[in-house]
Amino acid sequence: MFVKGLTLKKIGILLTIVILPFILGYFLLSFIIFSIIAFFMQFFRDPNRNIPVEDGVVVAPADGKILKGKIDYLKIVTEQDDPVMKHILKDGEKGILISTFMSPFDVHVQRAPVSGKILKTKYYPGKFKVAMGDVHTENEKNLIVIDSEYGKIGVIQIAGFVARRIVQYVDVGDTVKIGERLGMIRFGSRVNLILPYEKFKVMVFEGEKPTAGETIMAQFIKELNMN
Repeated sequence: MFVKGLTLKKIGILLTIVILPFILGYFLLSFIIFSIIAFFMQFFRDPNRNIPVEDGVVVAPADGKILKGKIDYLKIVTEQDDPVMKHILKDGEKGILISTFMSPFDVHVQRAPVSGKILKTKYYPGKFKVAMGDVHTENEKNLIVIDSEYGKIGVIQIAGFVARRIVQYVDVGDTVKIGERLGMIRFGSRVNLILPYEKFKVMVFEGEKPTAGETIMAQFIKELNMN
C-alpha cells in the first residue's frame, strides 16, 4: 500500500521508464533508474497497522525502526521551552515530549496517537538542519493539536536536511480515530509527541524503535484523574 497520490497508473509509468532502456540494451542505465525508483517506492509505502484496542493508550505517531531511526529524546517540557507549546499546554502545565527520529528508510506517514477532534494546526517556517539532535525550535515544522478525552495532545512534524516538504492530511474540525493517518514528511525527519505530564505514564524509553499506530507510547493514569 502506498501514500495518497501514488496511483497504480503512476507506478506503471515508472516501471515503463525502467523497462524501455533495458530493452534497448542500456543495462547499466536501466539498473540505475530501477534503483532510484525502488528507493522512492519504498519511501512512499504506507502499510496497514494493527491499532491497539485498549482504553487509555497513546500510540506512536511515527516510525523509527530502521538504521538510526528511534526514540532519541524524552523530557519534561513547559510553555517556556518552545513557543509551540502554548497551543498544547496550559499556563504552568508540564508536558512530556517524546521525539522520534525517522531515517530515510522508515515509513514516513504519521498517525493519530489518540482519538479526538483536530483543534488546531499551524505551520512554522524554519531551517532545514539535519533532524538529529536538538532542532525542535529551529527547523521548519507543522503542529497538529488533537482535543482528546484526556486533554490536548500535540503532534509536531519537523522537517530535516533532506525532508523539505511536510504534508498534512487533516484540517481543523476533523474527527480522527487512534491510528488514522495525519500526514507525512518526505525524506528523513522527526516527529514530536506532546502529552500532559500529570495524566500519563510513559511506556517507552530512549533508544526504543516504535511503529506508528502500534507501539504504545503512554498509558492514561486513571487513578490520578478520576475527578
